[in-house]
Amino acid sequence: MTRLPVLMKKLSLSYPQMKRASTLLALAQSEFEAATHLVDKGLYKECMVHLYFTCFYASQALLIQTIRTNPSHQYLESELHRVYGRSTDFPRKYVRVHSDLHRLRTEYDYRNTYSPDPEETAKDLKRLGLYLRFALRNVPKLETIDILKGLCSDHKKLIKDLSYDVYCPKTYSHHARITFWQPPFYLDIFQPKKIGVQARKMLKKLRVKNSDNYVVGLNSRLNQYSDCHLILLDIDALNPAVEKALGKYGGILLKSGRGFHFIGKKIVSGEDEWRKTYKRIARDKVLKKHIDKTHIDISLMRGYATLRVTASAVKPNVPFFYKEL
Repeated sequence: MTRLPVLMKKLSLSYPQMKRASTLLALAQSEFEAATHLVDKGLYKECMVHLYFTCFYASQALLIQTIRTNPSHQYLESELHRVYGRSTDFPRKYVRVHSDLHRLRTEYDYRNTYSPDPEETAKDLKRLGLYLRFALRNVPKLETIDILKGLCSDHKKLIKDLSYDVYCPKTYSHHARITFWQPPFYLDIFQPKKIGVQARKMLKKLRVKNSDNYVVGLNSRLNQYSDCHLILLDIDALNPAVEKALGKYGGILLKSGRGFHFIGKKIVSGEDEWRKTYKRIARDKVLKKHIDKTHIDISLMRGYATLRVTASAVKPNVPFFYKEL
């Protein structure tokens, strides 16, 4: 695997900047997935706009401290050259890839009727993939832990304990699974990532198969001695109709690999009400086409839902903030 350079001066962002940068990186990742899919289908001209917009969003995230909101394409490219063009900490090749893809997008969208060369497009995709990974590594993002702190602050009287499972994300059942309870004040002392590190060490000593694949997931069930739940959903794809349907429940969308996670901001009192809510979501004429039905079915069987919050060898992307509904 290609070793990525790291910015010598780590970006230090305010909370609003981090929130905006997270949204931009989620958009960049989605555009890159669309471009990859189109290349696989041999639709090279169609993929060009997605290649460029991956750059457009990733570059905004890297320039979040200096650029205005909703920049023009030319302004963004100029700022990238001004801020990073002569920087010894920022690889010059990433400034070039932005300029190259801006030019190619204009050429194939507005000036040419023929398709790009497949080999050159594959090279552009590879270069862009490195740039996106660079941006994801060097720009701070809001992750699930930040969402949880906000929820606990908003519901101090209702949330007495958070619950996590340490589990193998490649299987829903018949595998070792650990549940861990954490009072909210411990969030500032140790976070899910540390729970995962220590749990994997224990699993390895117990000779549990594929322990390096295990991740930490947030559970919907709150409090050890009461019946409160969060609404946690695994979503395959988004569109405006899905976002509108989810907006009725209110919550946070996170980018998670190729899909999305939804964490509701309201606390559901009682397991019966939580089950009714999940069944209602599963029947919703819009949501049922886009949510992971298996995730809902397993959650109802188990009595609580789980959403991954850390990464592992088989799930390399840590979920991060996309937007608030």
